[in-house]
Amino acid sequence: MKKFVLILVLILSACGTNQKSASGDLETLTHNFEQNGLALKATIEIGKDIKVDASITNTSRETIIYNDRCGIPFGISVKKEDASSYLVTSNGLEESCEGIFDPNDLREMKPNETFKKEITFKRKVRLTNERTVNALSGMYEMSFSFQTHDNERFLSSLPLELMNNKEPEIMTVDQAKEMARENKEVMKWFDEHEKENMPIESEDAILSEGMWTVAFHAIYKDGVDRIIINMNAKSGNIKEIHYEELGKDVLELLE
Repeated sequence: MKKFVLILVLILSACGTNQKSASGDLETLTHNFEQNGLALKATIEIGKDIKVDASITNTSRETIIYNDRCGIPFGISVKKEDASSYLVTSNGLEESCEGIFDPNDLREMKPNETFKKEITFKRKVRLTNERTVNALSGMYEMSFSFQTHDNERFLSSLPLELMNNKEPEIMTVDQAKEMARENKEVMKWFDEHEKENMPIESEDAILSEGMWTVAFHAIYKDGVDRIIINMNAKSGNIKEIHYEELGKDVLELLE
């Protein structure tokens, strides 16, 4: 019996825990996770905005070294499940930082030391550098990360379902992919690869500079053929179509 309890505790420690409560229009989630000597505790309040109060603690007996050039490398982000489209924060874009290595930037995180972070996400995504639009309804992924100097992994995430009662200002990912496939040039690419019985898979879309970029790849014995379509995120008008031939060794980067 004691052995079973110990195994259960280890599983919970490795996988993290989530709890959920709701009060009126406000939903509260808690997320706890431990990995490689770091313990995350986060409270997420989902209402008009998404407010996150998080901390990460060095629970190991060792000092952890990190690079402070761009500030404490404790990252929190919210990404659309099927697209490279991130919720913006209430204070806008984070300051850019040159990733140049300097030994003077290395800092120590002592055992039991804790870093805290509070951040608020709006239900908006960046359409261009100057403009944001309402975030689409659907599944999102909130990710927490901490980058150590020796690249010891710390990464945790949890799913969020966000509904927006405002009219969408851009096409959904599914709409963009469907409209891309209606293009004659894209249809020809699909026909040629389907005739060869090549498996065709879609990739996460990218929202940038007022465009949806959607991509598909066909897998054959020695490599991968890709088609990349840039289209207006509102109207669906196609601006550019690109083709690539890649080796199978890069297939994992596309998935």
